[in-house]
Amino acid sequence: MSRNEKILLIINALYFIAGTMSAVFVNVYLYAFTGSIYAMTAYAMIRFSLFPIGFMLAGKLARKTSLSVSLTIGLLIVVSALATLLTVNHLFETNPQYIYGLGIIFGLGEGMYWFSVNNLNLTASSKATRPRFIAISGIFNSIAMVIAPFLATLIVRVSKSDVEGYLYIFQVVIVLQTLAALLSTQVKVEAIKQAYTLLDKFKTGRDTQWRYILNNHLFLGIRDSLTLVLSGLLIYKATGGSGSMYGDLLTFFAALNIVANFAASRLIKRHNRIQMYIMGAVLLFSSTMVLVLVPTIWGAIYFGVVNAMGAPFFINPFMIITMNAMSDYIPNENIYARMIVKEVFLNIGRVMGMGSILFFAWILPEAYGLIVSVTLCSSFALILVTYAHRYHTQRDLRKQG
Repeated sequence: MSRNEKILLIINALYFIAGTMSAVFVNVYLYAFTGSIYAMTAYAMIRFSLFPIGFMLAGKLARKTSLSVSLTIGLLIVVSALATLLTVNHLFETNPQYIYGLGIIFGLGEGMYWFSVNNLNLTASSKATRPRFIAISGIFNSIAMVIAPFLATLIVRVSKSDVEGYLYIFQVVIVLQTLAALLSTQVKVEAIKQAYTLLDKFKTGRDTQWRYILNNHLFLGIRDSLTLVLSGLLIYKATGGSGSMYGDLLTFFAALNIVANFAASRLIKRHNRIQMYIMGAVLLFSSTMVLVLVPTIWGAIYFGVVNAMGAPFFINPFMIITMNAMSDYIPNENIYARMIVKEVFLNIGRVMGMGSILFFAWILPEAYGLIVSVTLCSSFALILVTYAHRYHTQRDLRKQG
């Protein structure tokens, strides 16, 4: 692998350690103030609605400077959001609605980060090195996801209270994100100065591959809304609100995910990629349905184990397929535009999924509303792989013809 790929692996791992600690425990920390899963869903909707603005800002900045600059600034904005959380957390006690302002800062920074790192992952790798790069990245991320809850749980255990432990966690996250920001300045990828337009990329015309990419990201976003909002909070509730037990479970699940990533790196081949993709989708659908239908510690354990084992077989094929398709456009245009639009579709899907959670909570009793919304969003994992199987079968038939 190239030097850029190695640096990106380290940045991704640092971000996953910090991101896992902050995403999980920021949600739990803010949940302590709101006491409502639905208020946290609204917070997440605001946060992810800001991603597209972050993408557009990063795209303009990267074109004028470089992707490493937009990556660094995105990480520093995330650091500023965490610093804000540390300095004004006392305001949340009397004004829980302030969390929505925090969601705006997180959304902008994370949007810039994901635009930059996705483009860097694409341009720094090639079709030849991509499967290995994604597999190693998945393993590194899984290791990071073991370190994150283990370290977070240790901090909570030695703290006077769970809330004090969460504040210490945010301080550690700030240090890790700052290290990632410093390291991002060492990524050397030539800036793409070519002009680009966005509005025309929202139209697919006769480009069936581009339509496939956009629909894939829309469907994935709807399914993603569950893991981004509900799953962590439902596990936390199943533990009886114990921060240390919550962290122990996440550590165990992450350790299983490492094993699954190693297995996926060996088992997923070009000839069986779609079959592995379908298997992963079935496992993920099963995991979320059990979590909501069996809201106990055993349901949480089933979700964690099955989700950890199935995720690499779902995510790795999705990433390989997407990155290979996106790389086809690089020789003829500035890829930033397509990167922005596909991420817009992903976050439209996420907001739609989160909106469905709030909608069904509004029209149905809470217990039933949660079951209906989780069933709906979970089913998009199956819809996604069904669509992928149909698309690739038809594409292969066209090539043979």
